[in-house]
Amino acid sequence: MRLKTELTDHLFSLSGLVLAASAGLAACSHAQPVADAKPTEAPAAATTAAAAPTPAEEFHAKGQSELDQALAQLHGVAVFFEFDSATLTKEAGDKLSAVGTILVQHPELTVRIEGNADERGSEQYNLALGQRRAETARKYLDKLGVKTEQVTAISFGAEHPKATGHDEASWKQNRRDDVSASPPASGTPAAPATSSTPH
Repeated sequence: MRLKTELTDHLFSLSGLVLAASAGLAACSHAQPVADAKPTEAPAAATTAAAAPTPAEEFHAKGQSELDQALAQLHGVAVFFEFDSATLTKEAGDKLSAVGTILVQHPELTVRIEGNADERGSEQYNLALGQRRAETARKYLDKLGVKTEQVTAISFGAEHPKATGHDEASWKQNRRDDVSASPPASGTPAAPATSSTPH
């Protein structure tokens, strides 16, 4: 009888231990893992390395900046002529010299010289006069060392007036060559030169 009582007490003790162990395991299974509070420094180093441009990228960026500046200097350039004349004035020559310097420094750029005339004269005569003016500017640039393939000369005659009045002040604005610059690999072909001859 005493042996039976001791065995029963021993079994109760074991059961208590098993229950305690099970409760401990259950508590552990719900515990969340503790994250490492110390971040690794490798990603930061990789980000810094990716952000720094390579020498080739810096060279390209500098070249693109210079090209953009050259295009900006060519934007809106116009040279003006006397009545019924295709002879360059000193002011026109100075402006074209600046254009020539840019084109020699940037042989990848192209320009179109657009010759214009005022409204006086026939349509055919004005087209021919505009062409002579554009060709005069093209030849001037050629003498400065600009490559032939960089320059196209065309005429609009009196079709593209800058001023719409019918007086000398307006006509003076319309007797001109406009310089239209194109960036490299723009995909826009240069307009062909017209072949009008004066009558």
